[in-house]
Amino acid sequence: MKNKLGFTLIELLAVIIILAIVALIATPIVLDVIEDARISAGKSEANIIYNGINNYCINEEMAAQLDPNYIRICTSDMDKDDVPTMVNLGNARVDELVYNGSKLTTLVITSNNHKFTLCPRGTFAMDDEECDGNDDEDVVLVGNPIIEKAKELVYENGACKTDGSTYQYMGGCYIKGNPNNNYIWYSGFLWRIMGINADGTVRMITDENVTAIPWGEEGSAQNWDNSYAKDWLNNYFYPRLKGNNIIKETTWCSETTSSSSARTTCSNNLSNVPVKVGLITIDEYNLAGGENSYLNIGQVQWTMTPYSSSDAWRVFISGSASNYPVYNTYGLRAVINVNSDVTITSGNGTLGATWSSQSAPYILNEDKSVEITGKLNEKATGGEYVLFAGRKYRVVDKDSNGNTKLILDGYYEETSGTPYDMSYGSNNTFSTTTGIGQKLNTDVLDWLVSSNDIENRNKLVNNYIWYQNDFDIGNDYNISLNEESPTRSIQATVGLIRVGEMLSGQSNSILTKGYTSASSYNNATTYWTMTPNTNSSSAWYVNNLGYANYYSVSYTYGLRAVIVVNSDVTITSGNGTWSSPYEI
Repeated sequence: MKNKLGFTLIELLAVIIILAIVALIATPIVLDVIEDARISAGKSEANIIYNGINNYCINEEMAAQLDPNYIRICTSDMDKDDVPTMVNLGNARVDELVYNGSKLTTLVITSNNHKFTLCPRGTFAMDDEECDGNDDEDVVLVGNPIIEKAKELVYENGACKTDGSTYQYMGGCYIKGNPNNNYIWYSGFLWRIMGINADGTVRMITDENVTAIPWGEEGSAQNWDNSYAKDWLNNYFYPRLKGNNIIKETTWCSETTSSSSARTTCSNNLSNVPVKVGLITIDEYNLAGGENSYLNIGQVQWTMTPYSSSDAWRVFISGSASNYPVYNTYGLRAVINVNSDVTITSGNGTLGATWSSQSAPYILNEDKSVEITGKLNEKATGGEYVLFAGRKYRVVDKDSNGNTKLILDGYYEETSGTPYDMSYGSNNTFSTTTGIGQKLNTDVLDWLVSSNDIENRNKLVNNYIWYQNDFDIGNDYNISLNEESPTRSIQATVGLIRVGEMLSGQSNSILTKGYTSASSYNNATTYWTMTPNTNSSSAWYVNNLGYANYYSVSYTYGLRAVIVVNSDVTITSGNGTWSSPYEI
């Protein structure tokens, strides 16, 4: 048998033909991939230039407010030749530009052999494409900085509005009154845009109390830097915010006043430690319109303003302001300052029972226009909404094992529409065999997830460890949340929220009946917590007015159940908002 020393002519021709066919098939695909990459890079450059111009003009506007002699580039006379001063053009060029004195109305960019034309909604049309048919300028899409909407709310002709809808405070410009278009959704919470700070960051406040704790220990009202409130906001709340790198650290004003004042400067600040999260001052509250403003949500809330060495200012449910000792356990509404270039992805700043990409709060820093899937513990963050076995919950937290704690966004009902009240038990020890713990792990559990619903029952952590710590008026919230050496621990399926945990207040979706009515304590119910008092005959509750306190275990309050789902639970649809909760 002879060995073959090479290919025959026919074999070579066959190989050449095959290679030619492969080349004919592959070449268009490769060219398409290259072209898609060029288009993607061109769109990216167009957005970078657009945002770069906007950011430059925002910073210039702030500089002009601080220095009346500052010479602006961002005027109606600005043209395309001014752009290289503002942003690195890279391989792109600006063909046309019109700036009307407050925003870009025309921008045409050539990049990677394609022309990109700015549309009214802030997107770009390529080459001969038409802009999106829905060119409503109130709708903001990806790439539009929050500062643009904040400016619309408080500025006119580049300066703070003078029509009575704004106020000035510490060099910034803020919203006064009760607008209906400054709602914004960020990291599981509904916030309100307050306005623009002197440094160009945008100030926001949660539209609910995110917890209820003592402001600080007795006699500490003039020491915000060591307060429980500051510690909770920055060491408990802030780390749990999604994408918290958008928040700027700043020094907050803690200046004593013995009258319900409306100061516009901070001349004797008792705080010198910059932090990420704070509270409103009594001055901001009054300047915004007090009880007639959006800062009055019908809940008891702390401000960060001292009245004396022992008292700080608080806002009551009526909207009136008064001073109370800081050891009282009232609500906290978090205030943050976010960078001006953080993007709004959809919405128009309004609020209703149903949210859409156009008619909804502004969505900040994430895309909520798509359904989200994946593991709940990897996707969800504190405050977001979850639909489980037909009932709506909010995410409290995730533990070290990847389990997710959920609190019912409502109360247990035996008669439809009527929250069920019951006593805690014979003492404040939580147990699955007597009192409130037995009720939660029998009737309430069956009401939440039917015993016949094996699929959903298997998603629950049945022997979760719940912690109780004796807690008294004026205690540090960390005492309530201690899990290293608790007063006692109990294994159960259904439990309650603890004083000091996220959402240990009244949810704004409860207070507004699912955003169908004005926020009111009349829509909420006082409910028991897991936290016992140091006196064994008393336990802590969260009042429908938004504060926490303790009372005799023989008294009857509502049940706002808390459950824990295991680490394997996955999201099948939804995006975590009120209108589209994660379905698991």
